[in-house]
Amino acid sequence: MNRKIKADFKKTGTSDGKKIAIKIITVVISVFALAITFLYLNSVDRAARDTIAVVRLRRPLQAFTPIARQDVESHDLVRREFDRNSMILFEDFEELVYGKYVPYFIRESSFLFIDQITDERPVRNEWMYTLMEGEEIVTIPFNYMEAGGDILLPGDTIRIRVSYEVEDENAADNLNPNFMHFQMARTNTRTNILFDSIVVMDMLNSNGRSIYEIYREVMRLEESERREVMASRDFQTSTRPRSLVLAGSPDDIALYAEFRAQVSNRNFLITLLSRAESQVHFDMLPIVETEVRSWINR
Repeated sequence: MNRKIKADFKKTGTSDGKKIAIKIITVVISVFALAITFLYLNSVDRAARDTIAVVRLRRPLQAFTPIARQDVESHDLVRREFDRNSMILFEDFEELVYGKYVPYFIRESSFLFIDQITDERPVRNEWMYTLMEGEEIVTIPFNYMEAGGDILLPGDTIRIRVSYEVEDENAADNLNPNFMHFQMARTNTRTNILFDSIVVMDMLNSNGRSIYEIYREVMRLEESERREVMASRDFQTSTRPRSLVLAGSPDDIALYAEFRAQVSNRNFLITLLSRAESQVHFDMLPIVETEVRSWINR
């Protein structure tokens, strides 16, 4: 009887000891886990509070517009998210950003990155840097509808004929000798080729502005703003060409200068030549105009 009681006591005591040990181990593990969690959260909180000021746009930035102080603002960024190789510290704004440009439209509240900043503006009338040696530029008026409309593009090669009147001194009509002061000299109309083959480099509107440059400026705008501008009547008026900018040889220009000096009453006939041998360096005009018409007709 005593043996059985002792055996049961030993069995029960051993089981309770294991349970106590397990509880102690569980408590220790829980405390350890809580300590690790606390340390982790504490480090995360410290990291979240460890910020650095970077450059962010306060308002939209247009392409090739000088960046001013009022265009940007300081934004606190978690330090571990800062990329020194691409992002710009706000304290470096004056040195790296002020007065420089971005090559394309950037929305407001966007971060500025180093590879977006440039101090070089695009070259205006870039085609002037492609002229062959000795070529000269001359501007002549023309009728948009009679010279191919929107088919004619910068880079096209054209032929220009000129018609003018000359007096025919051998055809004086003296109907009445008593009215010699009413004698009228008859005139003949002649047509000559002024430029057999000459390249259109650009077109000018009624204000003398380059249409090529107008389109380039508009295409740098944000899409919604660009559509609004291009759908306006002012834009369509400003992109209607009134003069051609031509690149010719010295002989071509000398002939034109001599002709202008001698003939006042003249009319030009402009015909387009094949594009097989020409290089149209700006083919956006008719495409964009068609798109604008589609917006207006919606």
